[in-house]
Amino acid sequence: MDPDDGYDALDRATAGFRSVLAAVTDDDWNAATPNPGWTVRDLVNHVVGGNRRYVLLLGGASTADVERLRDVDHLGSDPVGAFDRTSAAVAAVFREPGALRRTVHHRKGDRSRDELLTMRILEHALHGWDLATAIGADTRIAPSVVSVLLDRVTPDLLARSGYPPAAAADADHAVSPQQRLLDLTGRG
Repeated sequence: MDPDDGYDALDRATAGFRSVLAAVTDDDWNAATPNPGWTVRDLVNHVVGGNRRYVLLLGGASTADVERLRDVDHLGSDPVGAFDRTSAAVAAVFREPGALRRTVHHRKGDRSRDELLTMRILEHALHGWDLATAIGADTRIAPSVVSVLLDRVTPDLLARSGYPPAAAADADHAVSPQQRLLDLTGRG
């Protein structure tokens, strides 16, 4: 992936998630999401926590230090502010000179930073869709983000990242690219 395409896709996926997050009302926080067992608050906490974990991972922190953040409340009383701060930090660490050429020691095996960039784009895009579905908002993912993800996401990448096996994505051109992405990631 051209780094600029990846950075642009990350920015667009982040903006999409943030747009939906800004629409969450006080009544929405305990609503169920498409992610079994997760409320809206759980989902947003997962995304914000993922941003924090990626910053540590990309900065060379140990797996143990990164994993300590899994069961922490990352949102406090300002979920949008927490998302904004952590998203800016993760975008900055990906853009460090030479960052995408390094290898990172992830809990599920060594990963290139380029692969982690793809995963962060995927997380922001898919969890934006999950969040929009949960609160009844617009579920469209930016077409440029979908295009980058369909070019980069493979069943192997998904399996190594903990996604459940999904049926093969429908290559039928009558199915929208977004629907193919959702099918590939088990949301179809």
